[in-house]
Amino acid sequence: MSESSTTPTILTTTTTTTTPTTTPTTTPSDYLAISTTSGWSDKSPTPIQSALSRNSVASLGLDSTVVNDNPYLFNNCLDYGLPITNQKSSGRCWLFATCNLIRMVGYTTLKEKYGKIANFELSQSYLYFWDKLERYHRSLRYYVQISKTTDTQKDRYLYQLYQDPLGDGGQWDMAKEIVKKYGVVPREVFPDSHHAKSSREMNKILTRQLTSDFATLDSTDTDVIESAITIMTNRVFKMLVGFLGQPPKKFTWTFKGGTDLIHTLRDITPTDFVDTLNFKPDDWVSVIHDPRREHPYNKYYSVKYLGNVYNRHVGWLNLDIARVNELAKKSIDQKHPVWFGCDVGAEWDRTTGVQHPGIIDTAGVTGLNTCQDKESRLKTFTSLPNHAMLITGYHQDDDKITRWKVENSWGKTSGTDGFLLMTKEWMDQYVFQILVQKSLLNSDEKAALGETPYDIEPWDPLGTLA
Repeated sequence: MSESSTTPTILTTTTTTTTPTTTPTTTPSDYLAISTTSGWSDKSPTPIQSALSRNSVASLGLDSTVVNDNPYLFNNCLDYGLPITNQKSSGRCWLFATCNLIRMVGYTTLKEKYGKIANFELSQSYLYFWDKLERYHRSLRYYVQISKTTDTQKDRYLYQLYQDPLGDGGQWDMAKEIVKKYGVVPREVFPDSHHAKSSREMNKILTRQLTSDFATLDSTDTDVIESAITIMTNRVFKMLVGFLGQPPKKFTWTFKGGTDLIHTLRDITPTDFVDTLNFKPDDWVSVIHDPRREHPYNKYYSVKYLGNVYNRHVGWLNLDIARVNELAKKSIDQKHPVWFGCDVGAEWDRTTGVQHPGIIDTAGVTGLNTCQDKESRLKTFTSLPNHAMLITGYHQDDDKITRWKVENSWGKTSGTDGFLLMTKEWMDQYVFQILVQKSLLNSDEKAALGETPYDIEPWDPLGTLA
């Protein structure tokens, strides 16, 4: 037999090293790229998205039931049939609101003596002229004052002064001082010039002159500063005469009264005309609703480096919104319209002029998702006073005001025959300032007017000019 030989089997174990799987770091830009390629861009636009690309948000999102539920009917209204005014392409709303306030207050006095006056309107351009001159002069004074200060925020104050120092906007305190010093005149006596109705070119030229004068003051010896400012102000007066016309020292006004009788007031001064209208500027006080917790209610505040005639700054009394509503109602009840400042473009239907939170379903149309209240919107400059108008009436149901009638200055084709309608809810959210007679204030509020005001910086959102 033969012998066989076998080779033993050797078992070999092979070890495999596996690298742990890790998630790559994703940068924000990578995330957007992945997101858009993984789903966003694959979805077809919704019908509302397709419609949005061809239509305005306001037209798509209008809640017509809000309009239907708020007819232009008011059970307490000041309706004298005075013509709707038009500020054209200028930012003079605060002066239009001021003139509309004065004429409505003075209308009763004139009517008692002359009957209903046809087409009665005051010259906004007259106040505009003097505000431009006083604002120019005050800006020169502010520049000298700020340049000399050692305040750590000096550069910021100067920067603020450089920002549109001769724009058209303003505040009630500025209008009041102009009326007190220069009076008012009928519109026929001092009508709008081209530059009053379209002010951009004039303002640009005046600002160039002002900044040049700032540079001149930098190199002017202290002992001749006053002379330099006088020369600069005189030059600008002549420029304003060219832009706006020569304001009258006295005037003669011929007008039609009741039963078509013609009347003439001769050689009357603008300040005498204020007395004729029985308007007393110092009887009125500015009240604001500033919900920011750092600005307590029932205190008086003033904005640094904001004024025109005097080195005395724009100021106001801060009250809660319930009190603001109460004072506005009391003013209408006493037959006095309410000058007010608001965020006019917020949540409104431009066609009808109805203003109400949610009247435009912006969230449903665009996906907007916001969480801001009035305080937050103010702090972030999302909402602030940018337009002045008059409240001339209200509608009340079951002792509760539901809507307010508003006289605007954008012509008769704006809103409903020149009027807007703001609901109570809109007023609470977007009205920041009203003007009422001091006699309506309680004793504590009147006392606050006499206290040393709390300073507000000029860049504060409530320091904006309507």
